[in-house]
Amino acid sequence: MSIEALDTEHLIRGYDCGYGGPLKPFSLANFFQEAAGEHAAKLGIGMDALFSLGRTWMLSRIDIGIERLPLTGDRVVVRTWPFGTERVFAMRCMELLDSQGRRMAGALYNYFIYDIENGRPLRPERILDPDLKVDRPLPYADLSPGLHEPGLFPVELSGKPEDSGWRSAFGLDVSPYHIDNNGHVNNAHFVNWLCDAVPPEERGSGQARRIKVDFVSEAKRGERLVACWRKNELGDFHSIILRESQVVARALTRWE
Repeated sequence: MSIEALDTEHLIRGYDCGYGGPLKPFSLANFFQEAAGEHAAKLGIGMDALFSLGRTWMLSRIDIGIERLPLTGDRVVVRTWPFGTERVFAMRCMELLDSQGRRMAGALYNYFIYDIENGRPLRPERILDPDLKVDRPLPYADLSPGLHEPGLFPVELSGKPEDSGWRSAFGLDVSPYHIDNNGHVNNAHFVNWLCDAVPPEERGSGQARRIKVDFVSEAKRGERLVACWRKNELGDFHSIILRESQVVARALTRWE
């Protein structure tokens, strides 16, 4: 079976950028997830196909590298392709290209195939056709989703966040519009909150260059969450979303 990457064209609207700035991380995450879902459906492994088998896709971790971002009125292409499997993860690449085909951003996403009844991930190589991948290199060679590597992220919380040097950013309530087809907060909202946790005055020009996220636990409608942040010794930022003392999502972001 021979498959190709999927290209989706977009006109950047004012609401994608917050009226005045470049494309927001929230919008970039939405572009990527919609392209991934559309391509999976075309390949016969979309959400509906998995639901019919008592399974679903769940995004586990991402790594996004950004060179530059488009402005209102620009036309862009989102390109996506499956990148095979690794351990419990099905991997998918994403690219954001300008109207001339020049790469603006690229990402690697790691997904679980989740057994709904048993509440556990399944080995993707036992479910997916091994030919369901495109022989293309990563958008950036150093893309490595997750914050499990030594030194990337501080140890897990013990006690109050402020006792470990975390600073509170804001609290939020999970509302119906945050919820996706799996009944929990959609990943783009987490990307949005984790980036917004870093105060604007700490972000330099405000241009995100790297966004690495671990989606640790699901969050559901009606829950109260808190976002916190801290700066590491390299000048990057850690941010977390907490449910009481439990980390729900965590990120490393780098800003220009």
